[in-house]
Amino acid sequence: MLKTNKNKKEKEKRIMEETIKLFEEKGIEKTSIRDIMRSTKFGLGTFYLYFKDKKDLEEKIVTDVMVDVLYDAEKSCNGSSATERYNSFIGYIIDYMSKNPMELELISKNLNWVLYSKVENDERFKDADTALKFILSKYQELFSEKHTEAEQLYILSLTMHIVISTCKSSMMEGSLLNVDEMKSVLFRIVEKIFR
Repeated sequence: MLKTNKNKKEKEKRIMEETIKLFEEKGIEKTSIRDIMRSTKFGLGTFYLYFKDKKDLEEKIVTDVMVDVLYDAEKSCNGSSATERYNSFIGYIIDYMSKNPMELELISKNLNWVLYSKVENDERFKDADTALKFILSKYQELFSEKHTEAEQLYILSLTMHIVISTCKSSMMEGSLLNVDEMKSVLFRIVEKIFR
């Protein structure tokens, strides 16, 4: 049974990896399920053992990428105050997304969904059932007591939207600021948000 689960996970991972490659080569809209499965050398029916449709696959990729990025960002952040740590956290996300434009594209299209959807079967998120609650559990001290949990989650959601927007803006041709200049401005804005 253990080997079967391992093989299943490996196939699922292979399908997702090939999908990202094809999305980069052909574009998201132009990549078909048939293209993906041809690239994996698995039969077309195998796709439906793992995913309902292409949107389901896209959501799974986005969730996996975002969970990994959030977890790695939290592990690598530094600073003595909560604000410094949070700026380090979002700085990591910006650096990662700026180097991975396809993943940025997928996440930007699905950001609300990935922030609020349940994270299942991941030990790293055992104490928080959504990405936003994971972030809140690590940065609760940013907030004054006057905010409800729902308000705190909303504020964090806004900052994540600003982070993703910063990444996309920095990659635009003719951008007024480079990514490091944008990060500097973003950090000051975030500090004001949490005051």
